[in-house]
Amino acid sequence: VEEQKVKDERNQLGGWSSPCVSAFQFKMDTNKAITQMVSFIKQEAQEKAQEINIKAEEEFNIEKLRLVEEQKVKVKAEFDRKLKQVEIQKRIAFSNEVNASRLRVLTSRDEVVNQVKTVVMNELNKLGDASAPGYKEMCQKLVLQGLYQLMEPAVVVRCRKSDQGVVQGVLKDAANQFTNATGNKCDVTLDKDFLPDKNDPTAPCAGGVKLYTPDHMICCDNTLNARLDVVLSQKLPDVKIALFGRSASRVHIDVEM
Repeated sequence: VEEQKVKDERNQLGGWSSPCVSAFQFKMDTNKAITQMVSFIKQEAQEKAQEINIKAEEEFNIEKLRLVEEQKVKVKAEFDRKLKQVEIQKRIAFSNEVNASRLRVLTSRDEVVNQVKTVVMNELNKLGDASAPGYKEMCQKLVLQGLYQLMEPAVVVRCRKSDQGVVQGVLKDAANQFTNATGNKCDVTLDKDFLPDKNDPTAPCAGGVKLYTPDHMICCDNTLNARLDVVLSQKLPDVKIALFGRSASRVHIDVEM
């Protein structure tokens, strides 16, 4: 464009002289140099801008990758924590269910044992009837056994009111047997107080006797209820085996010597 303008001016002036041509040439060279310089600067600026963009893009990608990896680690850690928490909750729930099942089994077994005890108590109530065959002889043996346990010179025997006549009739024979066996005399008397009846709502007694020292400080409980408790405490494992079988998880088995 500049060259065309110069040409147009030269044509209008009918040509230039040599000094004019030199000035014009200088102007042309200067403009050209400026144009080249501007183009170079623009190119340098564009290249620099491109380098900055590339570097910024690289740094952005690196930072993005770092943040992504960091978040991945956090997410994985949180997932592992929650997974572990779920596993712990599962184990706790399983343990609670197992314990609840065991408790239900134990409760059911206790109910069965109590039912057995109730059946036995009903039979003892029949056996402890004052008119039952052999009850008088059993009372005499219970009194004699109590005398051996106490080994006192004087003993008070307590029984149910319904058994007063039966027990009173065996005291002398039991005392004589005790003296013959030990060589010690024992004054055996019947207590003024009585044991509860078998239909007592709080502490029913199926029969038998209790023996005391005269001051009532020492007692030998030989009632049928106490004898049943002793038998159950000693034979309860055998009763449970008879009712429920041996435990499959039990390693050691008690053997009677």
